[in-house]
Amino acid sequence: MGKLFILGMSPLPFENDKKVYGTGIRTWQFVQPLLQDGHQVCLVSYAIPSAYNQDFSSSHREGFKYGAYSFDYHLLSPHDFEHRELVSGLCQKFNPDCIIGCSFYPSYIASRIKSTQPMWADLFGHVMAEAQARAAVDQNDGCLFHYWNREYHILQQADMFSCVSGRQEYALIGELGAAGRLNRHTLGYDFSCSIPCGMAAENYEHTKTVIRNTGRVSEDDFVVLWTGGYNTWTDVDTLFEGLQQAMASNRSIKFVSTGGEIPEQDIKTYPHFLSLIEKSKFKDNFIMKGWVKGEDVPNYYLEADIGINIDKDIYEVRLGSKNRILDWMRAGLCVVSSDVCELTHIVKQEKIGYTFSPHDSQDLAQLLIYLASHRSQVKERGQKGRQYGLDNFSYGLTAKSLRQWVDSPAHAPDSGHRKEMMFLKEEALANLEDITYRQKKMIEERDRRLGELEAIVKRGFVYRSYAYLKKLKGKIGR
Repeated sequence: MGKLFILGMSPLPFENDKKVYGTGIRTWQFVQPLLQDGHQVCLVSYAIPSAYNQDFSSSHREGFKYGAYSFDYHLLSPHDFEHRELVSGLCQKFNPDCIIGCSFYPSYIASRIKSTQPMWADLFGHVMAEAQARAAVDQNDGCLFHYWNREYHILQQADMFSCVSGRQEYALIGELGAAGRLNRHTLGYDFSCSIPCGMAAENYEHTKTVIRNTGRVSEDDFVVLWTGGYNTWTDVDTLFEGLQQAMASNRSIKFVSTGGEIPEQDIKTYPHFLSLIEKSKFKDNFIMKGWVKGEDVPNYYLEADIGINIDKDIYEVRLGSKNRILDWMRAGLCVVSSDVCELTHIVKQEKIGYTFSPHDSQDLAQLLIYLASHRSQVKERGQKGRQYGLDNFSYGLTAKSLRQWVDSPAHAPDSGHRKEMMFLKEEALANLEDITYRQKKMIEERDRRLGELEAIVKRGFVYRSYAYLKKLKGKIGR
């Protein structure tokens, strides 16, 4: 069995923190099957700031245990995760057979590690399409270079890539061509594979009542559940209008939401949705719970009638996927979604849930009204979706390509060869990164030395005399 140095995002889904994001679920989707296969794992993970307390500091736990699994777990603050020497030192100490980045940002950090080991980069969604969506929300294209600069580093360094959908694989091939990786050395080499969102095998358990008979929702109400963040691709306008129309026809339809804005990504979409609700004549039918403890979320799955996902019809969604849909399927909760991504197409094709046309509030409203009066059919679809998920989206099955690669990790055929195409641009970007990094280190060193000098001066006779005279002057002045 091999030694695997993995960079990921936390909190992991089993950690009882304030929030669990898709990138944390993705990390565990990669780590768990590799541990199950018997590999020795060192996980270095980015502690997403909004999921931890403000006074959080990095922790280093060798032999961390969860259930039957044991691995080294370095949970790092943003400053430490971005500290190239620190992360490279952890890698060198562990001496792995390969390096794996779980999702975009950890893959970027992995691409900066001083190492000669083969590297696998997981591009969990098409980042430039995500950048486009964020630029539209912010009304500013300034983020595009930031995203592309980091994506370019990953494209240059990684030996193997994984995407979240077959559609994204083709987008990646285009990027690899632009980065000069489709060259004479790599002809016939398969750079990528698809690792769709995965579904854990463990059953959810109902531990306490969170929706029904708690004040605003009765046992007979039809509960439409939203869980997770409201990101740049969430179509809250269509969601609101569709719910309004459905509630006007059937007052038993209640919308319950857990989750909210994502400070690191989108702080506008959720407040906009709240402002729409505040003006609604059906605002009492909207129960907005905000972010809740991770351990409580399954109770919402198990008490709701349907889980709803609604996306804008944009590239980011078309090329991506949805972890929350797999979470609902795992609980046997019937899925209702706009049909935009590869996963929702499967939901529609296999009849394991329901879909509606994107940006069509009337289509959504009619579907909700229908489902509220056909509840036995809704439950049957939910159970069918659960079984389909267990059969096709288990962690072990989705990670099959990764599991095979780590058994004999290897560099891409063009590793070590100068990449001629756009070499000057590549060199300029690398130089820019190095200059920025050196400047950051110089500032840190300057601040350290200034601190030392200040401490020396404060201990000196002249400084103490000055402070005494200044204090004496103040007393005389009074």
